[in-house]
Amino acid sequence: MATIGTSRPQQPAVAQVDPAVLAELIRLALTARSKTPDVVASPDILNSRLDFLRESIGDGQDSRIAFERIIGGDELQPIAYLERGVIAARAVARMDLGSQGFGTGFLISPRVLITNNHVLPDPTVAARARAQFRYELDLADTELPPINYRLLPNELFHTRQDLDYTVVAVEAVSQESATPLSDFGCLPLVEATGKISEGEWLTVIQHPDGGRKQICVRENRFIKRAENFIWYTTDTKPGSSGSPVFNNDWFVVALHRAGVPDEVNGVIQKNPDGSTKWVGNEGVRVSRIVQTLKEAHPSHPLLRPLYAVTPATARITTPRPPPPIVTPPIVTPPREVCMSDIRTVSVPLEIKLQVRSDGSVAPVSVTAGGATESTAATGVVFIEKSKKPGARFDAPFDEDYSKRKGFDPDFLGTGALAVGLPVMGDAVEAVAAPLLKPRNGNKFALDYHNFSVVMHRVRRLPIYSAANVSFGSRFDMSRPTDVWRRDPRILAEYQLENWYYASNQFDRGHMTRREDLEFGSSPKAALASAADTCHWTNCVPQHSRFNQNKEIWQGIERYVLEQSILEGEVNAQIITGPILDDGDPEYRKVKYPLQFWKVVAAVTPKKKLFATAYVAGQEEVIAQFGIEVTEVPFGAYKTFQTKIAEIERLTGLTFVCGANGKARLRDFDPLEQATAGRRRRRVQPQEATGRLMPEAYYEISELEDIQL
Repeated sequence: MATIGTSRPQQPAVAQVDPAVLAELIRLALTARSKTPDVVASPDILNSRLDFLRESIGDGQDSRIAFERIIGGDELQPIAYLERGVIAARAVARMDLGSQGFGTGFLISPRVLITNNHVLPDPTVAARARAQFRYELDLADTELPPINYRLLPNELFHTRQDLDYTVVAVEAVSQESATPLSDFGCLPLVEATGKISEGEWLTVIQHPDGGRKQICVRENRFIKRAENFIWYTTDTKPGSSGSPVFNNDWFVVALHRAGVPDEVNGVIQKNPDGSTKWVGNEGVRVSRIVQTLKEAHPSHPLLRPLYAVTPATARITTPRPPPPIVTPPIVTPPREVCMSDIRTVSVPLEIKLQVRSDGSVAPVSVTAGGATESTAATGVVFIEKSKKPGARFDAPFDEDYSKRKGFDPDFLGTGALAVGLPVMGDAVEAVAAPLLKPRNGNKFALDYHNFSVVMHRVRRLPIYSAANVSFGSRFDMSRPTDVWRRDPRILAEYQLENWYYASNQFDRGHMTRREDLEFGSSPKAALASAADTCHWTNCVPQHSRFNQNKEIWQGIERYVLEQSILEGEVNAQIITGPILDDGDPEYRKVKYPLQFWKVVAAVTPKKKLFATAYVAGQEEVIAQFGIEVTEVPFGAYKTFQTKIAEIERLTGLTFVCGANGKARLRDFDPLEQATAGRRRRRVQPQEATGRLMPEAYYEISELEDIQL
């Protein structure tokens, strides 16, 4: 029985084996290096090897040819061997244990990583560790920065000291870079035996000495097996503990755990240079790992994908690109334009002029792209193809973000009428995207003209967008083309940009609406305010049917003002955002929200603060019509009024008001008052969102249903 010497993972891990086994390993290491499997492997082992090849490749000539090549010791490999190795290497990570050193680990299921018990002995160590993927050199020998992932032992942690392995859950998306873990694939462990026969070559992908990812492809022969372990001559170093050991088809056959030193009478032998004299290396058999995992966690949801693998499904293949999808032309509602969407098109233009008797020149007709229109007597040109032309100018944009004041808490009034930015709970603040240069104590809020946004660094979507809205000081102007911009004040990787919205039903849905911010002291100021809403930080994926048909959702602000505020008092504060649920569905490796919330604060004719809250969802729309491009009819979707307290529960935010933000905005919510006002049907929890919700959800079928 093998055991392992105590050492930090970065130090040499030493396997202590029975003297009889050690003697045989020394003999095999010397004699089996040059012998092929057909000489050193037993007939039963060779038959098992052939059976596995048939299961993984197919019961045909290919498996027989591969078998003959393997047992004959043929070192020639198809060129796809290298490509499969590159794919396999993606799933291997360096384990950063902080002051405890380094190790290696690899993904065996979409969110499950395996390494040694002596690398991650308990959940406390795991919670502090990080799995670092892509810690390697590229083709230009450039050192790539690692992509870090937290381990989540509270979701899954299982360890076996006798078999020296630990499996642990990993977060699905890197909090630091927002990179999905699925980008790295996984190396499923196959329980079936027959993956290797004595005399075959093995390969280990590893992080030796805690350094960049490396591979050993020479002097790596499999020499002996036991019930729980195998031994091989592959070169490894300290820090390689937890590496995958592969056969020539890139199936994982063992979890590397330790080196086996040469011993004489219990004394480890040394080389002339003083280094340890190693006989070989020891790994834990994959079949035993899977067997013991099934016994301990037979139905764990994170391990089910592992239990379902077969030799055929676990074999690494490179899928061919899908054939192009040909679809008929589709007429869809006009969408806002991003900079990358703009294309230059040359259109033939012909203008016929008339020279008047006084010498002046007047246009008679204009032909653009084949459409001819006559001019009026005044000489003004109209082209029928654009009955409602956009503005003849672009919205002014100032690159100096320091001039933007952001959300004004005193917009409705000072003291008791002040409404502050939402306060983030500890869990929310932990995932908020930090400013590259915090200013005046502000670490997270991105200030724009008349509104502020805080971003979620993992989801790459706003946590909230809080705006001052005035329905006075508005200017009736044509709308310039929307130009979407990246905000340079936070990392680009925290912002979801135009690639996500291309060729599907997702619109770039404003959180703070452009229409709400078309106000200011001058037309130029109003345009600058509105243009600021076209930042990716103020944008959320919304199904076109949801985004472009918001009669109720967009009318809430106006209704609140028109029904409850004195003439001339046309200000409100609107805070809105997506409900970012861990169970949200995924598209293009990014989760998108199904529900959205809105809190509207205003002042009554008696100068009293009040606030109401609302929820609307696109879940039913997406379930019915999907995300991929297709013609989608317009129709109603459900909007609900609910309590501000419910929005706080769903988002982890606290809505504050009053001097210094010491009061709770929920205390000014009509739904919290004793009198219920007009009666209406209360929606059942599942009817509102498909999730369990508190009772206070009231469907709004028309704006008059809103309770103020």
